[in-house]
Amino acid sequence: MRNVAFILLLVAVFGCKNDNGNNSVSPADMTMKPVTVPAKDPKDLKIPSACEMIGEAEIQKILSIAGASVNIKEADDPGNLTTRSCFFKWDDPATPNAGILIQILTNPVYSEYPEYISKFVSSKLTDGETVMGNDNPSIFKKFKSGNTVGAYSFEQGKAYWNLNNDYLFMLAFNVSTLTEDQLVNATEAIVAEVNKNFASKAGM
Repeated sequence: MRNVAFILLLVAVFGCKNDNGNNSVSPADMTMKPVTVPAKDPKDLKIPSACEMIGEAEIQKILSIAGASVNIKEADDPGNLTTRSCFFKWDDPATPNAGILIQILTNPVYSEYPEYISKFVSSKLTDGETVMGNDNPSIFKKFKSGNTVGAYSFEQGKAYWNLNNDYLFMLAFNVSTLTEDQLVNATEAIVAEVNKNFASKAGM
């Protein structure tokens, strides 16, 4: 895999190239259970700090980081009240600027499109996502972490999942040594930790 430049998704995100040549997607991978819970007005929702969603020890354990500390840095845009972001970075000789990014978002178009968040995640399975400089979209696959089902792309090193139609989560990797299986396993473990901490920090 090779590193690619940071891509804007409200703030910069990480990506990596898929070199396993396996892009097959089964029909079951193209569907996601619809959300039936009505969306809440984002003005009534609390967005906790993304830096509180997972700790240094958990990152080191999940990603097998040895001999390096994890630098945790808020990456919020003060003018954007619908998004909280955090970078988790560490030194890795195999990957310049190694790290992950976690974002938590509420619906920015609630009044026009209350179902935006769940549709956003499910659309990644059917329509994929394009990046600058490439007109061919990366089709995402499903992952499952506990009761959470989300969409991930090994090619982009990125995963999305949602909490009903209220919160959208994004996880992006810049770790060049991960295989697809390792990325999926790491995603599932990080999502489980984020969901656990989010529930307590958001007062749920």
